[in-house]
Amino acid sequence: MSRAWGRVPALVLAMVAVVGLPGCATIPRTGPVISGDVINDDPLEGVFQLAPEGPKTGQSPVEVVRGFLAASAGYSDDHAVARSFLSPARRLAWRPDTSVTVFRSLDTLSTRQLPEGDDSKATPSAAPSATAGADAGAAGAAGAAPGREVAEVVVRAPSIAHIDSSGRYQVIPPGSKTEPRYFGLVKSGGQWRINTLDDGILITRNDFNVTFKPYWVYFPDAGGDYLVPDTHWFASAPGSPELPTALVRALLEGPPDWLADAVATSVPPGTEMAVSAVVVSNGIATVDLTRNARLADDRQRQLMLAQLQTTLGQLRTISSVRITVERVSYNIPSESGPRPVVDPAVGGAAVGIDAKGRVVRIGVEGNEVVKGLEDLDSLNAVYGLTFPGVSYDGGWFAALSADRSRLLFSEADSGKTTQLPGSGFTAPSFDTRGWLWTADASGVRAVDVAQAASDDGRVLVEADWLKDYQVKALRVSRDGTRAALAITDRGEPHVFLTGIVRDESGRPVRLTQPEGIVPDLVSVRDVAWVDEKHLAVLGRRLPSAANANDETVSAGVDRPWIVEIGGTIQPIEVVAGAETITVGDGASTLIVGTEKGTQGRSRPSWAKISSARWPSFPG
Repeated sequence: MSRAWGRVPALVLAMVAVVGLPGCATIPRTGPVISGDVINDDPLEGVFQLAPEGPKTGQSPVEVVRGFLAASAGYSDDHAVARSFLSPARRLAWRPDTSVTVFRSLDTLSTRQLPEGDDSKATPSAAPSATAGADAGAAGAAGAAPGREVAEVVVRAPSIAHIDSSGRYQVIPPGSKTEPRYFGLVKSGGQWRINTLDDGILITRNDFNVTFKPYWVYFPDAGGDYLVPDTHWFASAPGSPELPTALVRALLEGPPDWLADAVATSVPPGTEMAVSAVVVSNGIATVDLTRNARLADDRQRQLMLAQLQTTLGQLRTISSVRITVERVSYNIPSESGPRPVVDPAVGGAAVGIDAKGRVVRIGVEGNEVVKGLEDLDSLNAVYGLTFPGVSYDGGWFAALSADRSRLLFSEADSGKTTQLPGSGFTAPSFDTRGWLWTADASGVRAVDVAQAASDDGRVLVEADWLKDYQVKALRVSRDGTRAALAITDRGEPHVFLTGIVRDESGRPVRLTQPEGIVPDLVSVRDVAWVDEKHLAVLGRRLPSAANANDETVSAGVDRPWIVEIGGTIQPIEVVAGAETITVGDGASTLIVGTEKGTQGRSRPSWAKISSARWPSFPG
């Protein structure tokens, strides 16, 4: 919880109890859901709301600005308390929803009043709406009429995150340039009030954690088999009527650029909300759309409903969704296709390579040699088997030669092994459609394991943006629409997310222009999917990098990190000698490969669970 800002009295934190409506069978339940992350739980249940205090008589310009910054974290009544620190001409013009800048704590905030005539004064740089509506005689940095008493305050706070107007979260690496914010003040009714300021808000990490929560907007993959999440952060009181509307507007805006070509569009272009808000009554959310929605075919309508049900189903106040078009009923055939899966599960054991060079399943009671792979196992004597992989159905297995010059894969009990030559292969990754992925010196390669002998079964996936990068790891998401890559660019480490574009048959064609995450890496070794919303990254970050809950961690060693896609980053305990990382169903199943075997989490530390090396869960 936040402390007081300067002399402004401490914020009052009010506990709000949320009583959600019971869950309803009309919210999608098909498809496995990762343990501990239930899709329809309202993330705002039981949260604290900030109830800041307004301005006090006789406050100085600096105290007014500090009070305003503290009050900006309180979203009740459209920031009514924060607006009370503004001059009458600015109260309605200020737009807090354009962006959110998060800084670590009050200790990192610098606030000072500029002396009159200071050459460093500057007017707000990006707030045309906030500075509009001044009196006709407005002049000077404070926007005041000539002769009025004015003051200017400058605020500097090193930022750790930025959230744009769509609610998308971006980590800001340490050492980034800190842009000052200028506040012009005038006397109004004998009291200092802010008369010029930038749109958006500044907020401490603690206040951000109290006020904001992540929500996910879902889009179908190209085949309509899965729903793929896109993270947005919104501030709202529990049960707020604005939240369903914000989620629907985000859905209608579509996915981010890096994902757009990898998912389908079930909502016809030009479709908008026909009314200003989603109406929720007795647990039923009515989404009224414009007439373009009628252009959707039967399958698109079914997917549109699935998108809305899954997106709005995160709120316990909503148990079902009804779509109308300009207040007229909207026909959605109930038998137009299967309901897409949300957050598919792994469902299988990890595999590794034992001391005899055999592919084994790693279990709590010991390793189990995989039967039917005698031909693949025999190649250990020739090439040395490393970095095994297994398909989701448990029928196909892959491995690399010790020098990473050969990709080897075999179907159990087939008695044969296919070899793909190359140079510098990454560990193999299977997708749910039967394609085996890797990257080497020639680029990103995908093989349809069942058709590997034909030219159509082997694809060099277009990814021009990867030129001159060294790929250290490539992992395909469990929905098959995204890939996570750990790369180095002339020694500089990065983790990228990219969309997988396929043709009508499901054959991979290209990787989209990527989205960078974890921008403050010092080194990276491996990457793995935790679930549909999180990645695990093995590497190091800058010493002053912002971590979830502001934990202080050693920066001198590689460690696992749980990365919320479009959100915060959580450090995990260091594993001595960690080389690889893999995750099954949820973060609790995270295991790490070392030179001496496989380590599993045993809080607050790690414990050896197998002598097998290079562990890998299905996928």
